[in-house]
Amino acid sequence: MNRRNFLKTTAVTAVASTVVSGNLLSSCASEKTPTGKKKIGIQLYSLREDIAKDTDGTIEAVAKIGYSFIESYGYRDGKFFGKTPKEFSAQLAGLGMKMTSSHTGFGVYRDDTTEAWDAVKKNMEDTREAGSKWIVQAGYPGARYTELSQVEQLADTFNRIGTLAKQFGLKFGYHNHREEFRAIQNQIPYQRYLELTDPALVSFQMDIGHVANEMADYLAYLRLYPGRFGCLHIRDTDVKTKVAIEMGRGHVALEEVYNLFANAGVEDYYVEQEEYNYAPIESLRMCYDYLAAAPFVKW
Repeated sequence: MNRRNFLKTTAVTAVASTVVSGNLLSSCASEKTPTGKKKIGIQLYSLREDIAKDTDGTIEAVAKIGYSFIESYGYRDGKFFGKTPKEFSAQLAGLGMKMTSSHTGFGVYRDDTTEAWDAVKKNMEDTREAGSKWIVQAGYPGARYTELSQVEQLADTFNRIGTLAKQFGLKFGYHNHREEFRAIQNQIPYQRYLELTDPALVSFQMDIGHVANEMADYLAYLRLYPGRFGCLHIRDTDVKTKVAIEMGRGHVALEEVYNLFANAGVEDYYVEQEEYNYAPIESLRMCYDYLAAAPFVKW
């Protein structure tokens, strides 16, 4: 079976209940410190309710747990969590952390005008000033697509955004949810994005949990498209309820995912949690402790 037909089949198959267990949530980071401490990242959306109540206190709590890298969300009016790029970068540096990625959205998907593209440039300029490496499309702009031509047009927009990101010294990534793995005119949108985008311009921030909820072999893309995945969100999930749960309690094979990192070209990984069985900050503490202790997590 060729690659396209194989992925077309697996992408529309329910997740097998026999998937090896042993993962956690979503996470993204980089090289180790001189002392050997693992550089574990966190998507701050995991603590969105706490951040809404006490932004600074929550970020300080994240640092105390031991996280080194953060992925932001909610960029608005030239600011990250109400701070200018320089202010936010300085705050993180004072806590021993760094923003390496920003989840965002772009108006050009709906409004292909000069003004919309100027807003993209401003976003990228601020993201670079904050010290970030990645700028990531956080949501699926094509969730309501019904025609394959719409998918192909979106892929072209990804290439255009990636070209611009490169000019700003950033890497553009696309974060998936679940809809991209549901066939449109017998084609899987996610696969078409992989095929139609330029590897030099567009990376894919795979959310393992979302893929696991849609594909029996959720690691197929990592194996078959090496080099296309610059960073990951790795969350554990209960494939029966489709709900993300705390680390090591679901059906995602985290060790196998990590073993694929090198060949897949993964540079960074970020913890993300959206459902909880504990207080959110405690859930994220468990997440960090799990990764820090896991022998198969090398960096």
